[in-house]
Amino acid sequence: MILFIVESPFKIKTLRKILKNGFIFRATFGHIKDLPGKKLGIDLQTFTPSFYILPKKRKVLSELKRLIPKVNLIYLATDPDREGEAIAYHLYEYLSKINPKLNFKRIDLIEITEFGVKNALSYPREINFNLYQSWLTRRVLDRLIGYLISPCLSKIFKKTLSAGRVQSIALRLIVEKEIEIENFIPEITYSLEVMLKSDSIIFSTELYHKNRLFKTKSLEDLIKFCEEKLKGQKFILKEVKEKIEKTPPPLPLKTTSMIELAQKMLGYEPKETMKYAQILYENGYITYMRTDSVRVSEYAKKRAKEFIKIYFGEKYIGRGRRIKQTKFVQDAHECIRPTDIYRESVPLSSKEKNLYHLIRLFFIASQMAPAEYLVRRYTFINKNLGKDYSLKTTCKKLFFDGFLKIFSEDKKEDQIFLDLTKGEIYDFLECKTKKHITTPPSRYTPSSLIRKLESLGIGRPSTYATLLDILYRRNYVVRENRFLKPTELGKQVCQFLVEKFPKFMDYKFTAEMEEDLEKVVNQEKTYLEIVKPTYEVLKEYLNRI
Repeated sequence: MILFIVESPFKIKTLRKILKNGFIFRATFGHIKDLPGKKLGIDLQTFTPSFYILPKKRKVLSELKRLIPKVNLIYLATDPDREGEAIAYHLYEYLSKINPKLNFKRIDLIEITEFGVKNALSYPREINFNLYQSWLTRRVLDRLIGYLISPCLSKIFKKTLSAGRVQSIALRLIVEKEIEIENFIPEITYSLEVMLKSDSIIFSTELYHKNRLFKTKSLEDLIKFCEEKLKGQKFILKEVKEKIEKTPPPLPLKTTSMIELAQKMLGYEPKETMKYAQILYENGYITYMRTDSVRVSEYAKKRAKEFIKIYFGEKYIGRGRRIKQTKFVQDAHECIRPTDIYRESVPLSSKEKNLYHLIRLFFIASQMAPAEYLVRRYTFINKNLGKDYSLKTTCKKLFFDGFLKIFSEDKKEDQIFLDLTKGEIYDFLECKTKKHITTPPSRYTPSSLIRKLESLGIGRPSTYATLLDILYRRNYVVRENRFLKPTELGKQVCQFLVEKFPKFMDYKFTAEMEEDLEKVVNQEKTYLEIVKPTYEVLKEYLNRI
């Protein structure tokens, strides 16, 4: 018999339909071991962590122990990320002591489908000890920062508070955005809209100065300019420029873009989105939902091309594009996509269906051809204006819809497409002043905060969804409509941390720490080379308080 171990029991129902004979399925329900809850659990001389079997998992492990005499092979199919690798390692550590002769294989279930499972079984691997060490480094760093700084906060503010490696950086972003908003001074400028006419048409242009839209802070000067330079004049169409502009399709979804779109289009909170995505993954409807990559497998590309050709035609097939990856992308596995592009809906709740539809829609669109627009730019001149001033107008119309075929609501034309001839004369009709007021930056929404953290290389897809819960619980941040606003306590805590623990509140330092975790995976750094100097800095700060 073969023992097949996963994290979530909900995967087992799907797996039993695929692997019918000779398999025993069991779930760990998450981690089986962790650091102790009420003490540090790390020797500060050797930096050896003390992991304990979680009390709630003793029953799970007893059941696995009972099955050991019946099996000769164990597949460790926990999630394909650092957390999953840690669970697999701890399982191996526990079960191999019971029977050292047991054969263990680690497999990566990127999609829980017949294809995905058979592909995973065809390419088993050993447990990646370097990946486990990377998880261990992160876990210990989080524990040291959280457990040693948090008591200082609680003592200073006389209430139970907490700090965290990523949590406190997120708080700093929210607080700094609030300060930026409070210090913002709006700037008012004016520009000029000029209506021109001929016998058959009236259209709008704008005043330009040296190829830039002309703006001024003086409304009076602009009105005077109109009266003296434009009123009653005739304008000749000096130049017509025409080009085809291509709008590329959206990228397929990764964790952050899925969270952002689900909030924007479906109104889902990040935690909700990840919950529904987990259900879709466990039921075999989408690929693994914790990813920072937009890479698409060759198999999925081929299926997408077939689908697009059948439903839209050959010309709608995308021809491929180069995607520039940032240095922070791990690219451990591909984008979030439907496992079967032909499946239009799923037999789940309406919220899960809506998320599935969103993932599928954006994946199909990502593999389609760009939309193409015909863009014309007209330039009008008049001697009275002088050589540095001109009137310009641009019009644009959809030439080929491409990926917009699937987003029908986005194909509406916003304006009349002008068909004017170079050399024609047009009469001035009237001037309208346009007021421009600079607006303060927007507060972060949960999804835009996550996007900002990702752009800074801080945090990982597995941590984003739960990050805000801590900030809410500690009353550091509140929601105002869709936006995140720091409380007075949040501002004070942030100020204290920046003053007393500056390195740990530095964006670059935190991002470099994430890079160091990747270096552990690639054997370029060791656990001790990261943990020990980090603790030394932390100890120095603590001694000053």
